[in-house]
Amino acid sequence: MSVSIPATSGGCGYTHTRPVTRGVAAKVWKLDCSSCESYLRGDRKPKVIKVIPGDKEQGIPSRMEHVIDADPQWSNTPEAIPPTPDEQHVNKIRAEKGAHELQMLQALIAAKGAGMSIPDNAMWLLEQNFDPRLIHGKVVCVNGHENSAGVKFCGECGIDMATRGIIEPKQEEEITEPFIDIFKLDFRSLQKMCKERGLSAKGTTDELRKRLNT
Repeated sequence: MSVSIPATSGGCGYTHTRPVTRGVAAKVWKLDCSSCESYLRGDRKPKVIKVIPGDKEQGIPSRMEHVIDADPQWSNTPEAIPPTPDEQHVNKIRAEKGAHELQMLQALIAAKGAGMSIPDNAMWLLEQNFDPRLIHGKVVCVNGHENSAGVKFCGECGIDMATRGIIEPKQEEEITEPFIDIFKLDFRSLQKMCKERGLSAKGTTDELRKRLNT
């Protein structure tokens, strides 16, 4: 909850505390101190040998590398903040469940495309993991009434289904560029984005952000 790095070690000597708003500590703590930041980043330290853990389940062995002697709980950008052990465990479980669900969806699409009927036990399992309206190809009108896919007018209120809210995804959706918060990117990422958009990659971080934001 606080950081205090002596001046003899390269810090500023003062104590920095995690911000608290209405009794709730900030989840992401931005340390605004160049001296302490440099120490935590390991700028003036020699590289050390660290063991990079592998993954026994995926057959990836551990290895030893020369890495910067930085504090493992700090990062230069929000995207590179190391996850906590709890977050690592949750992310692993979600990745496994997500991969399983994608396989189930692919099997459902293939079976429907081939005109096959879904067995009762398989349908029950699908309905436990997904919205039943998605499984059965249901659509919703603007007033919230469910209808079978393909109908032109709502069977409940009679409104035109052309203006409905579709639950089942369209086969041809307009591809839009994902939103990127340029204020969370580091200097090199900003330079790369400028080059990709045909803009000048010279200048300070604020200048690059201003150039991308116009």
